[in-house]
Amino acid sequence: MYTYINSKEDLNFLNHELLTKPFLGVDTEFRRTNKNNMQLALLQVNDDEETFLIDTLAIDNPKESASFLFADTVLKIFHSCKEDVEAIYAWTNQEMVNIFDTQIANAFLDSDFSISYQSLVEKELGINLDKKETRSNWMRRPLSESQLKYAALDVEYLIHLYRLQKQQLSNTSKLSWHDQDVKRLLEMTFIERTNYVELDRTISKVQEAEMLSRFSKVVEEISRREKINPTLFFSKKSQKDFLRLVLKVGLDSACKEITLWRSELIKDKMLNILK
Repeated sequence: MYTYINSKEDLNFLNHELLTKPFLGVDTEFRRTNKNNMQLALLQVNDDEETFLIDTLAIDNPKESASFLFADTVLKIFHSCKEDVEAIYAWTNQEMVNIFDTQIANAFLDSDFSISYQSLVEKELGINLDKKETRSNWMRRPLSESQLKYAALDVEYLIHLYRLQKQQLSNTSKLSWHDQDVKRLLEMTFIERTNYVELDRTISKVQEAEMLSRFSKVVEEISRREKINPTLFFSKKSQKDFLRLVLKVGLDSACKEITLWRSELIKDKMLNILK
């Protein structure tokens, strides 16, 4: 069912093999005590033939022995990748590239914005996964057989989901939208935002509320037309932030701060709202 990797020598051998693969299902188990304190406990990888459970507590500072994670030639498939890439960064001190996210893809397919992996597997594949080890202590060694089986199942179906979703996204010309969102997510994950300040209103509260109401209707209309999740497109907070940015720096400059696909869908509508 899986191969357990707990030495740098074995990881190095595996790494050469994984570098030849076009895509991999990847997941992590980690401990996070606060925003800046994260430790990777286990790295799970499925190459469409076999699953590997890499004991990252036993292998410190992997360096080039885990280069498959950072290879442009290997697509890494995650479900809700943000914390996973942060955990991998804590282990390797390197930022990942070339990622497909099944949770983000699901939202582009007119479905839930934050569906769980277990729910997505059940919806798309009709398979019910065991959830009892979700809150498990992944830092304790040895890991139990139940934990290891649970961890292996977390990457068992990622490639199946990827194949389904990639075809659906390609059929609706949304694959590039997904890629833009993942790229933006990775950029924002590793940007230091300690100096971030929420923009103040530059118009009256009544005026802003009226414009936001019109903006919200536009978002709902476009989301229905394009069959995408409206929260993915523009959440309520994103609507407010974007409107305030538009009023502060202008529409063209504000559009540079969002993904191209969002800009293309919203720009003309925003011009009407600003009239």
